[in-house]
Amino acid sequence: MTEKEVVKLFVLLTAAYPRFDTFSDPEKTRPVIKLWAEMLADIPYEVAEVAVKKFILESSYPPTIAEIRKQAMEIATSPEDKIGPAEAWGEVERAIRLYGSYMEEEALSSMSPAVARVVKYIGWREICLSEEPGVVRGQFLKMYQQLQERERKEALLPEGLKRDIAMLTEQRLMLGEGGEADDS
Repeated sequence: MTEKEVVKLFVLLTAAYPRFDTFSDPEKTRPVIKLWAEMLADIPYEVAEVAVKKFILESSYPPTIAEIRKQAMEIATSPEDKIGPAEAWGEVERAIRLYGSYMEEEALSSMSPAVARVVKYIGWREICLSEEPGVVRGQFLKMYQQLQERERKEALLPEGLKRDIAMLTEQRLMLGEGGEADDS
C-alpha cells in the first residue's frame, strides 16, 4: 500500500471518526502516514479499504494498524483455513472411517492442510490405533488450536518484518546462543 492510499484510508476514518484528525498537524502527519504505509505495505488497497469499512461498522473507536491487519487477514483468509477445532477433528474421524490406519497418504490428502499437519505431528497410526480416543482427541484439539494461533500471528506480520525477523534469527544462530561468535 502506498502513502497516497493510506491518505485515502485516513479520509474514510476521519469521516467515520471526527476525532481521528491526523491532518491537523502536517509535521506529525507525515511520519504517521509513512508508518501506516510501511506496516500495511503487503495488503492490497482494496482489501484494506474493506477492512476499514468493516471495522467502522464494528467499533465506535478508530482502529490501530494491528486491528486493520486483523480485519484484512480475516477478509483474505479462505474458508477452508477458517475451520474450528471441532470441525478439524471431524475431518480426522471421517478419514479414519474411510481409510483406516493403512491408507495414511489417502487419509492425509483428504484433510485440509492444517489438519493434516497436526495429524502428522501426532502420527496417523497412533490416532487410528489408540485405545483412548478421548485422550487423542484432546491432544489433537489443543495442538490444532496452538497451530491456528501461531499461523494467525504469523499472518499478521508484514512481509518486510518477517524478513527482518528471519535475518535476525539467522544472525543469532550464526553467532551461537550466547550472542558471541563461537571460537572453537
